[in-house]
Amino acid sequence: MPGTVTLAAARTGFPALGTGAFVTPWLTGLASLAVVVALILLSRHALKFLEPYLLKGRRTRSLAVVESLAIDQRRRLSIIRCDRKTGLILTGGGSDVFLGWIDEAEASPPRASSPAPPDVGARDANRGT
Repeated sequence: MPGTVTLAAARTGFPALGTGAFVTPWLTGLASLAVVVALILLSRHALKFLEPYLLKGRRTRSLAVVESLAIDQRRRLSIIRCDRKTGLILTGGGSDVFLGWIDEAEASPPRASSPAPPDVGARDANRGT
């Protein structure tokens, strides 16, 4: 008597349960998840495309960190460049300190024309005296 089960379900207010009752919520959830993931990926791509236009007025290339050296776990020594000047900053610890501007003559690396090391044989001969 399959007809009586349907009538009993209709009388009590419960819908007749079939496979569609279980599959439909899963498909709806899966479709919603796919739409959300697609929107996230599209917005990421759109932001990459629009970023140069959005940040056009805020770009300042006159200030940059040239090099940074970790002194210990908390402190860091950084060389910064502002326009054509180079400065030295010590950060971390209790406070941050601007150590000053570096002259271009001081910042240049030493030249290869440094004096030659003393002769090893001459040094050993001087020890004996």
